[in-house]
Amino acid sequence: MDFTQVDDYLNKLHFADLYLKLNGPDQEAIVFTAEELLKDRFKESKITARIVALQVIFMLEGEDEEFSKYKRHGVQSFSTKGVSITFNGSSISPDVLTILRPSRAAVGRLI
Repeated sequence: MDFTQVDDYLNKLHFADLYLKLNGPDQEAIVFTAEELLKDRFKESKITARIVALQVIFMLEGEDEEFSKYKRHGVQSFSTKGVSITFNGSSISPDVLTILRPSRAAVGRLI
């Protein structure tokens, strides 16, 4: 996928402030990292600029809040000063999962 496609998409999104604050090489690096992560889990033919852009935002938000560091190191829960956090999700954006794995209603017949 071409970096320019993802960059154009991110420049149009409303909540892309964290991405827009990065310099050019850092923007390219996060886009590359997001795309590689997605290619590990999904068919490359299904990955679009939109999907990579959503994953980039998810990753940047996690890094900004430092949650991503804990998840990468396998932490499932922790607490400090009366605050408890439990990680149930994966490293893939829930929005991306919704797009790539839409729920399908079971259809069948009674015999």
